[in-house]
Amino acid sequence: MTAASPVISVVLPARDEGDRVGATIASALDAAAGPDEVDIVVVDDCSEPGSRPGIADGPARRRTTVIRSDRHLGVGAARNLAARHARGRVLFVTDAHTRFSDGWDREALRLLTPARILSVTVRDSSSQWRGYGCRLVIPYMGTRWNTSLPGPAPHVHVASSAGTVLEHALFDRLGGYDEGMVQYGGFEPEFSVRAWRFGAEIVHTDAIEIAHRFKPEDECAAFVGPRRTAMVHNCLRFGTAHLPESMILEMVRLHALEFPDHIQAALTMLEQRGAWRRREELNASLPYDFAWFVRHFGLHDQIGRPVPAT
Repeated sequence: MTAASPVISVVLPARDEGDRVGATIASALDAAAGPDEVDIVVVDDCSEPGSRPGIADGPARRRTTVIRSDRHLGVGAARNLAARHARGRVLFVTDAHTRFSDGWDREALRLLTPARILSVTVRDSSSQWRGYGCRLVIPYMGTRWNTSLPGPAPHVHVASSAGTVLEHALFDRLGGYDEGMVQYGGFEPEFSVRAWRFGAEIVHTDAIEIAHRFKPEDECAAFVGPRRTAMVHNCLRFGTAHLPESMILEMVRLHALEFPDHIQAALTMLEQRGAWRRREELNASLPYDFAWFVRHFGLHDQIGRPVPAT
């Protein structure tokens, strides 16, 4: 690592990603207009010994800090840990299996402002499909990719999970990702809605493109299966934190219908992890309520009804 502080820190949690991590790091540095101003912070989130991050010797290793966790942190806590070790003024949050477009760092610095979060274009590395940030599905509290550029700003509800860029100071003011969530799922949408309610804006850009390895269907099913209860809990926590009270029961009902084998355990986790206390904290600290977010985007629920204000 050079003595000078980096300008941009790439924040990269990794669990059982092996050599994909090294390829991602190489891509970030090779595609950067100013690689000397970039560092990488990898959190090895309790990978199995044979699948720990593989990073080749040379410049990539010198510019990379690897933090090993001996317990499984989950996506949010791993990103937060990486951010605490990041020295850059700007954070580029991505995944362990991505490729960067040329000049990504130059474009990030050109487009960022202190109260702005960038959502970058995500391309499927095995096809021509592209995602332009995500929209929120209410009251289910899931997301759907935008498959065409949003307008007019172009603002998006939710930043791209494989490419979220913001100033380190803003990340700290927002409090990072919600560590009351567990394992996987829901972190980016909750962070994004909280950012909007804080007074930040999320702007999508097609000037930066990340090629992302999406899991094949069988691999995805094997990955999601053991994490389903956690994912249901995370959606419920997200909704409990932000939705009008009148919509929370509908959110629970939707998840109970879709995941009857997981809902009871997810509700138990919701109570144990202080979801209602989190709601009170956010309502007391954020200048905008969820009703403002709804008005700002002119949102309706997933079957076209107006979202109630309370």
